[in-house]
Amino acid sequence: MGGHLSGLRVLGVLALLALVVPLSADADAAAIQVRDETQFAAAVAALRDTGGTVALRGNYYGGELVVGTRSTRPLRIVGDRGVRVESLLLERTQHVSVSHITIAPIRGDAWLRISGSRHIELHDLLVTAKRTRYRATVQINGSRHVTIRRSEFRHCGDRSPLFSNCLHLKHGTRHIRILDNWFHDCRGCDFVHGLFGYDLTLRGNRFERALPCRMDHERCGHQDLVSFWSGNRLLVERNSFGVYRVGAAQLYLVRGVDRVSIVNNVFRGTDPRVPGYHSRVAIIVGSKGSKRVPRRVRIVNNTILTGARRIDGYAGSIRMSGVYWGLQRRKRPLLANNVIGLVQDPHHICSVAGRAVENVVLRGVACRGHNRVGRVHLDRRGRPTAASTLLIDRGSRGFGTRQDIDGRPRDLRPDIGAYEYRGPKRTG
Repeated sequence: MGGHLSGLRVLGVLALLALVVPLSADADAAAIQVRDETQFAAAVAALRDTGGTVALRGNYYGGELVVGTRSTRPLRIVGDRGVRVESLLLERTQHVSVSHITIAPIRGDAWLRISGSRHIELHDLLVTAKRTRYRATVQINGSRHVTIRRSEFRHCGDRSPLFSNCLHLKHGTRHIRILDNWFHDCRGCDFVHGLFGYDLTLRGNRFERALPCRMDHERCGHQDLVSFWSGNRLLVERNSFGVYRVGAAQLYLVRGVDRVSIVNNVFRGTDPRVPGYHSRVAIIVGSKGSKRVPRRVRIVNNTILTGARRIDGYAGSIRMSGVYWGLQRRKRPLLANNVIGLVQDPHHICSVAGRAVENVVLRGVACRGHNRVGRVHLDRRGRPTAASTLLIDRGSRGFGTRQDIDGRPRDLRPDIGAYEYRGPKRTG
């Protein structure tokens, strides 16, 4: 196939351009409709220079769908209800959007792979391997200006004997946006994992329920909701982190992940759908097994309700590597304006942080200086109430954020935690 399509076949596909496709708001009034892999290849070839829309009609696409080198005019790939794709490769291409399709196994592992491409947008996808022995994943490798939004990732490899990641980033990725997605209910996998080059944003995502699998420990022993091992300029903002059963942390940053901002997030330690779970650590910055640690990390205005004793005895919502003792203070983590669920031993938080100011600890001890221990009277969603006097108007304005987790501006006397209180304040 590829570039060896006959002229008659391409002309036949072009004749379909006049058909109206009632699919979604993303589809053009006129689009090329396809029902199998051969028709898809012909449609992509026909729209290589002009751009346009390829409409996948309801069907299972078990063969590989490929979009290769093309012009800068946008190409839209839009799925109808019932579209299930096992493998979609965007290779050395540009200005392509993919929406309203399910990436799921048919005869083997399912994947959507973006390799050596730029200006790619994925939205309104479902990625799942539920009820199969295979994996389903989105992979980004050596690509830039990629956005993934409003998509759902679930059961990405529950029964696969191989390591599973719902979203896997590899070397060379730059300018990546992961926005408003829902990652949930995955057994023995990381929701987001890997390496990136420069500029990665995670905003407005929900990470819920990393569940234990029943295979060997090597396969099931990693359940970090988000894990990064290398990269420069990472923003983790306005996300909700839920429970995991076995693993290091809800957010795990090790080795060369530099210039990190973790702001306005909520970390939850329990979930009513899995009673008995208690997430142990919310954030780990730096691994005890690596001399290279993340530098210039800001942990600011988060509500961290996670905190339980690990099997190795450590009890704390945050853990930072002892390697920071040997670094200049300006390269060490900043900890400001956070609600912190548990600090039993300040050795791996207060002693290694470059600065810790205006944090409130729910259980345990506080760092020296302007930090406190006490009850904060949050509601069941983690928001402050009128009784949250340890939080309201008590944050550091110099280190704080201008907006809260909902995007609302903070006032001149900002609050501690992810949420800015909006109700009437107590007096006296």
